[in-house]
Amino acid sequence: MLLVDPLSDEQPWEQELAAHDPSKPLIVRVAPGQRADVRVEISTDTALHELHVSSPDLNGLNLELLLMEVTAPYGAPGEVTVQSLEDAVLVPAVDIPSAEDRVSPVTTPVHQALLVADGFMGAVNVSALPVSEAGGSIMAAVQIKGVSKEQLDTDFDIVDISQAEQGIRLFRQSPEHAMDYERLWSTSNVPALASWLRAGARSTGEHATKPAVRQLIASLLQNTISSIHAADAQKLSRALAANGASPALVGLHGRLADWAQRAHAELQDELDLAFTGRRWRKLGWWKLFWRVDDVAMLTNEMLGQRFMPTAEQELVYLTGRIAELAGDSPQYPQPVSAGDADGAVPSEQRRLGSGERAPALAATSSSALPKWPGHIAFTRRYLQNETVPALQSLAQRLVMQALGTSGVTTSLAALLYASSFASTLYEAGAVAALGIVYSLGRMQKKWEAARGFWEGEVREEGRKAVRGAEESVAMVLDNGAAAKASEQEAQELQSARELVAKAEDALSRIQ
Repeated sequence: MLLVDPLSDEQPWEQELAAHDPSKPLIVRVAPGQRADVRVEISTDTALHELHVSSPDLNGLNLELLLMEVTAPYGAPGEVTVQSLEDAVLVPAVDIPSAEDRVSPVTTPVHQALLVADGFMGAVNVSALPVSEAGGSIMAAVQIKGVSKEQLDTDFDIVDISQAEQGIRLFRQSPEHAMDYERLWSTSNVPALASWLRAGARSTGEHATKPAVRQLIASLLQNTISSIHAADAQKLSRALAANGASPALVGLHGRLADWAQRAHAELQDELDLAFTGRRWRKLGWWKLFWRVDDVAMLTNEMLGQRFMPTAEQELVYLTGRIAELAGDSPQYPQPVSAGDADGAVPSEQRRLGSGERAPALAATSSSALPKWPGHIAFTRRYLQNETVPALQSLAQRLVMQALGTSGVTTSLAALLYASSFASTLYEAGAVAALGIVYSLGRMQKKWEAARGFWEGEVREEGRKAVRGAEESVAMVLDNGAAAKASEQEAQELQSARELVAKAEDALSRIQ
């Protein structure tokens, strides 16, 4: 039903697909036929059967569909994890004949998966799966005749293929059944599945990445990060077991987790107070005419007083406890630019505030560095030295543009009135008022957008600072506990982190 064309007669591939044994995997390639009619080919010289189909709605999407039976994970609601569901549905194992009476399972990853079940038992089984937590890469549909999704109030889709088939059959008999076709086609709920399929396969631009591909890459990166964290935890567990699982070290890990939680809470609460407080309200767009020179002062005061001062003090106390346990002051990985006092580091490596941290956790032995992670202080300096001057400059430029445009239109109105082109003062005043309203509206739009962007950047950079400081302390604790652990393994994990960070940055920049 997703591939059929109601404007044409029944095609040979429809009969082939209906007669296909569902226990055998089938690849359906959707592409325009070489002739006006659809050319059907079933490949018999390959391990998997292939069916070539032409569908007017899907020809331009370069689709390949894998039709096969899968064994979905089973369990009560809440027991099945998203990871197990993705492993079973997004990475199915296809049995490939390798020898006489022998098959070899080959994993066949897909971008998206439509999980189809039948009847009320199928609905019960699907309801126990965390399909809604898969981020749109997995969709579930249950075939139940005479029942709609609203009647069952489910998270998955209910379809009635018999109504879709009846509607297409009536429309093919005569176009006068178009109204019946539309009603039956809509009632069957097949259009919802077709829309989901097209949304994942249709790119927004000529060279843009398809949503399904982007979502798959993001999921792979997230799973890779989870695997790295799991490997870190295993390495630390081995080290703790080898060192007798020092209670003091375990306690420091707990203190670090508590600090990170309090730091994130402080960041959110303090910035909420700052961006709803009196200083931020003083920088409203209509107040810029007499407060334009106070933008830098007010924003610097907000950053100095509200940008995690308590979290920074508690971090110093925590590193002191670590130094007490270690017997000396360990070297914490610092932001790259923290030691760039003389400008020796290239400018493209000094952009920690923009999220480019590679290699932000490279340890340094400079005596000028603090004896604790300097991520919070560095991020605060970055915001004060890089973003605040840009905000100040924008405010001054917007005020000058507004005054200039208003002055030009007012002068034009006076000139029109003096030269008798405007017969009355009201006409000349309308010209001046139009220029003033336009300049003020343009100023308001740009300034409010800049304020919102700066507010979001401060929140995001604060979150990155907390995460960087937490990783820095955790690395010191892990290295202290894993002195006998494999150095090669640690380097591989660090290299994997850097590669994932580069991949995430590249994913955020592509279309």
